[in-house]
Amino acid sequence: MPDTHPPPLWSRIRARWWYIWGLSLCYSGNRSHEQSFYRSGVESFSRALQIWPDYASAHYRRGLIRGRELGEYRAAIVDLNRASALRPDWADPYLQRGLFHRFHGDPHDAIAELERYVALADAGYWRDEAHRQIDLLRGEL
Repeated sequence: MPDTHPPPLWSRIRARWWYIWGLSLCYSGNRSHEQSFYRSGVESFSRALQIWPDYASAHYRRGLIRGRELGEYRAAIVDLNRASALRPDWADPYLQRGLFHRFHGDPHDAIAELERYVALADAGYWRDEAHRQIDLLRGEL
């Protein structure tokens, strides 16, 4: 549940600075394929969350990088769960959780997450891909 009293403006600005710095580090990781950039990016997102614990975007991005780039599946799910708890109508965490579950052998949870994503997401490529993944998972079961 979101904190009804967000931190003062200056603290939110500092948290966003750490978040943006984390994004830039992860971008460098994408360009160089160096895991150290991803780890530093996760540290930056964690710094943002120390300042502003209910910063949903930082939870989401940290979970995304942990799961996709660092192979930290369980930690990623925890972060993505927190992002969804803070912003339940935000589709992206459901997609990522669904894909992580899909590729870590949990087809039932994957279907549930992807169906939630489809219900929330706007039309487009990722919504179509989620439908495709749901169909593939059902065919595998």
